Parts: sequence; C-alpha cells; structure tokens
Amino acid sequence: MRHSAFRRISICTSASIMLAGSAYSATAAPTSPAETEEFLREASSACRRGEFYGFLEAFIASGAVRARYRDVPSEPFRIGKVDYAYVDPSSVALSNPDPNKRFRQLAVDVTDLPGKGRRLTYQPGIFQDDGEGDGRTLVRRIGMPKSYDFAWKNG
Repeated sequence: MRHSAFRRISICTSASIMLAGSAYSATAAPTSPAETEEFLREASSACRRGEFYGFLEAFIASGAVRARYRDVPSEPFRIGKVDYAYVDPSSVALSNPDPNKRFRQLAVDVTDLPGKGRRLTYQPGIFQDDGEGDGRTLVRRIGMPKSYDFAWKNG
C-alpha cells in the first residue's frame, strides 16, 4: 500500500510519548482543567503499562496530551473522534453549525512495526448505518491513506 504521508511519533516506555504534529481535536469545546489532568494521567498510565489503545484514546481526546507527547510540531493531528467513530476534525468543525452536513468518517487501521511500534493508517471512507442504530459499517475507502508511526521511546 502506498501512503501519501508518514508522520513519525515516538512513544514512551516510562512516561513520554512524542508526536510530530500540532494539537488538533474533534471536540467542540475545550476540556476543563480537571478533564485535562485526567487525560494526562490516563496517557501516562497507559505508557507505563504499554497499552497503546489506552494512550491513543487520551491522545486523540486531549490537546494537552498531544502537546506533551510529541517531538516536533509540524502540522495538525488529523484524527478525531465523535462517539465511537474516527473522524476528520476539520469536517466536524464544518458540520457543527449545520446539523444537516455530515462529518467525514475515517477508516483506521493499526499495525505493528518492528521494535514494538505501531502504525496508525487512516483514510476517508464511505460508511453506512449498520441497521442496529449504534454503528456504521465501512463500505469502501476513498482517497489516499496517510499514516502516523508511533514508536516506544525512553524518557
């Protein structure tokens, strides 16, 4: 699979995960100081336990987590979440004032890399209601895939 963009992210072994990219979120409102502290604790705890998905949830949800755990700011982090769906954060911002405009949902895959790293590949997709009212099923992927590479890093 050809990827149009790779972004390198270094992840922790004890308490630091680094991402190349600036803070960007799909949340409509900024988090409170208490929520920010909780997300930072969740990310740090997930690092200590080596739990990638726990870290990823905090990373997506909190600009403070992304700011703490990235190497060099370069461009926006382009994955957000609405409920349980991965989304393009810029499309959420456009759909908030117009409820008839649907945000762009992303197909996301996580694969292992050598050295305990993970590649998070994402691309827009066409989804349909799964008929049960609680989810959407990927019909097909559209556009070029892009990736963030996460790698464990000390200190």
